[in-house]
Parts: sequence; C-alpha cells; structure tokens
Amino acid sequence: MAKHKAPQNRIWPTTWYLGVDLAKTFVGWYQNTGHAYEIHGSIDFSDILLDVDYGLGHIQRNHTQYNGSFASATGPYFRMGLGYNFLTSTADHNQFFIGFRYARSFLGFQLKSDKFQCNHPRDKGCDKQCILPPPFLRDIKSSAIAHWWEIVAGGKVYLMHILSIGCTARYKFGKRIANNLIKDNVYALPFDIPGFGLAAFDHAFGYSLYILLRIPLQKSNKTYHEHVPQKSVT
Repeated sequence: MAKHKAPQNRIWPTTWYLGVDLAKTFVGWYQNTGHAYEIHGSIDFSDILLDVDYGLGHIQRNHTQYNGSFASATGPYFRMGLGYNFLTSTADHNQFFIGFRYARSFLGFQLKSDKFQCNHPRDKGCDKQCILPPPFLRDIKSSAIAHWWEIVAGGKVYLMHILSIGCTARYKFGKRIANNLIKDNVYALPFDIPGFGLAAFDHAFGYSLYILLRIPLQKSNKTYHEHVPQKSVT
C-alpha cells in the first residue's frame, strides 16, 4: 500500500495552477451584456500562494428603446496578490485560503444619451420634464484607468489526474478612477468597469469558478507499508 505525502522542499514551489474562469464567460452570455474572459495563474509554496489573474471584458448595455441611453466599456484588467493556505499540504494540493489582491483595469468606454433624466414610466412618452444633455455629452468616447483592492477567500479541490476545480469569493473596495477631461472641466465616468462591476459603487462583491490544470513542480514522496504475516503464538 502506497501513501502519498507532500514534497519536503518547502522553499521551492510545489504546484503551478493554470485555469480559466467559467463564471465570467457564462454570466456575460446569460445576461446578454457582452463577453468576458479571464485566466488564472497560481504558484503554491505549500502555505503561501502567489496568484495572478488576467482578464478581458466587453460590457454593453443598450437601453435606447427605453430611456435613450447606451453604455459600453472594453478593456483588459489584472489582479495579483498573496494568500495563505490553511490546509495541510498533501499530494492532491487541496486548498482553503484567504488572501489580499491589488487590481487594475484599463478601459475605453462610450456613453450615449438623448436625455439626462426621465421621470415617467418606460411605456409613456417623454414630456417637458425630460431634459436634453448638451451636444458634447450626447455621445462620449473616452478612456480611464481604475484600480481597487480585494479581500478573497476560496479553495481548490482535486478533480482528476491533473485537473482541479476552484472557487473564489471576493470583496472589492477602495476603487479609484482616473480618466480624461472632456470639456469645460467635465469628467465622464464609465458605467461599467471590466473586472470590478458598476462604476457607481465604491465597493462590490464578486466570485470566480475555475477549471484548473495542476502542474506539479516537485515529485511526491511515497511511503510503502508492507504487511507481513505473523506466526501464531498459540
């Protein structure tokens, strides 16, 4: 009988994970708000985890037929940080971790609007209370850089052979946006931020569901226990 143990070298990394986030792609398809893709890379130093995510999002919200507004945002983003694995290291490299991330998004966005505000129901026509925006604000194209911090918790579980599945929940906070001046000291803010969520909020919750390729960087030790029949003393 062979019993697998974790590698003994705790300085050299034990495992490299490379995977894709299925939740990002599925949610964008289900909500019909555009496509999004994210890849995940992680290096396991037994207890300490180094994680890097890179994603690309295209978010589009077309409400021209309801309130005359259209918003889109496209661009890459990344997040990186460290985590701590609370599980004892084994050859399966299962994890339960808590960590901290820094994230940044580089986006180009477009805003279109025929009205600043409509206070009537969507099925009613516009009246005098519907205010038209200035011409230079009716079709805005600009760019921005957003950054924020995240507290994350999650895990990875052995699935089969070299595959694992993982899930991460994240609380995003401390959002900051730097963007270009439009005109007359007016700054335009995007409606969505790829990787973060709605730009109107300073904090948000998110989650990821990963399918992962597990690449060992150290050989697992095997301890063999041999069962030897004993003679009877009676």
